[in-house]
Amino acid sequence: MEFIGTMILPVLLGAANVGGIGGGGLIIPFLMTFWGFSTKESIAISNLTIAVGAVIRFLMTLKQKHPNKNATNIDYGIVIVMMPCVLLGTILGVLVNVSVSALILAIILTLLLMFLSGQSLRSAIMMYRNEKPG
Repeated sequence: MEFIGTMILPVLLGAANVGGIGGGGLIIPFLMTFWGFSTKESIAISNLTIAVGAVIRFLMTLKQKHPNKNATNIDYGIVIVMMPCVLLGTILGVLVNVSVSALILAIILTLLLMFLSGQSLRSAIMMYRNEKPG
């Protein structure tokens, strides 16, 4: 099982990172299924993996210029607005991870993934209908 996970996970993480989503929703179930990590261990490894991917992507795009205007590819205005929210979410996530049992955490994670999957499917259907000719 570990060999299969080792072959599949890097491809999925690469695609997720190129798409700009990090892949946290992919990593946690894979770590639990293929390597037998607990929920809390999987979340910690997922956070580290996402952070490393973000740093690598940042370093790769640091010198790139925006194709249409004389600016960097990174919009630092959005970073300034989003970072406090990201840090607050991280702090709250750590507190929840420490104070909640693994079963409750797995239930919360499952519900969150179901909700996000539904939102993505709904968005994909709307985009398909808007782009469909006729």
